[in-house]
Amino acid sequence: MGLPGPGLWLKRFWVLLQVVVHVAVGKVCLILFPERVKQHILAMNQKNPHFSYDNWAPTFYSMQYFWFVLKVRWQRLEDRTEPGGLAPNCPVVQLSGQRCNIWDFMHGNRPLVLNFGSCTPSFLFKLDQFKRLIEDFCSMADFLIIYIEEAHASGE
Repeated sequence: MGLPGPGLWLKRFWVLLQVVVHVAVGKVCLILFPERVKQHILAMNQKNPHFSYDNWAPTFYSMQYFWFVLKVRWQRLEDRTEPGGLAPNCPVVQLSGQRCNIWDFMHGNRPLVLNFGSCTPSFLFKLDQFKRLIEDFCSMADFLIIYIEEAHASGE
C-alpha cells in the first residue's frame, strides 16, 4: 500500500483540527453547562428507555473519546466503495475469536446484507426491526451484524 499521498495527510490534519475543536468545545460545555448538556443528550435519546445518561456521560469528550473519534474519522477518509458494489473484504473476528474476512460470509450469488453497529442506544433500539428484516428475507439473502469498536469511560 505504501505511504499515504500528500492529499491524504492534509485531509488527516484537517480532521485532527476538527476533532480537537469538537472535543474541546464539548468538554467546556460539559464543565460550564452540565445540566444543559445532559438535557440535550437525553432529548436525543428519548426513544430508548434503556439509555442511561449516568452510564454514558463519563465517556463524552474524554481522551478515549478523542482517540476513538479521530481513528474513525481517519479511517473514513480511506473508505472506498460504490452503492450496490462489493464491500471491502475487511478482516473481522467472530465471537469465537476466529479471524476471517467479510467475504467469507458470502454464499454463492446470494446478497450479503451488512449491519454495522455497537451497543449504542440507537442501534439497540432498532435491533428488533433488523431481526424482522432477517425473518422476512432470509430465504433470499444472508445477514451479518458487525460490531464496531466504541469508546468507553476509563475503568470500563
